[in-house]
Amino acid sequence: MQLRYKAKIRRAQATFTKTTERLSDSEKAAVIAGMSAVALPSGWHLRIPARCPACKSPASVSGRDKSGDYGAIWSFPRHFGCRFCGLALTGQELDLAGIEAQMRNEEPELDPDWEPDFDRM
Repeated sequence: MQLRYKAKIRRAQATFTKTTERLSDSEKAAVIAGMSAVALPSGWHLRIPARCPACKSPASVSGRDKSGDYGAIWSFPRHFGCRFCGLALTGQELDLAGIEAQMRNEEPELDPDWEPDFDRM
């Protein structure tokens, strides 16, 4: 799996280089800004912005969300896609890229030593 993942990254980097080699830095930035404004089609309703592990351009992770304990909402990635280099990742490839489930509504951590003041109640 790791060899397949590395091959996909190399192929995507080569595609990005070939596609953008004749563009100046300002032209490349303009193209990336324009293309990143349009979301990639996906069968998953949840989309989260991400950075491509191959070309470092803006990309998106799609997947599903689920409620957890104490009102936490978690996102579970199922697909990664980059418009610029064509990289697409699923399954264990997401883990290899460091794209993992994350809590979407993080609350500040409560003081573990806090106790209610019953004298004021």
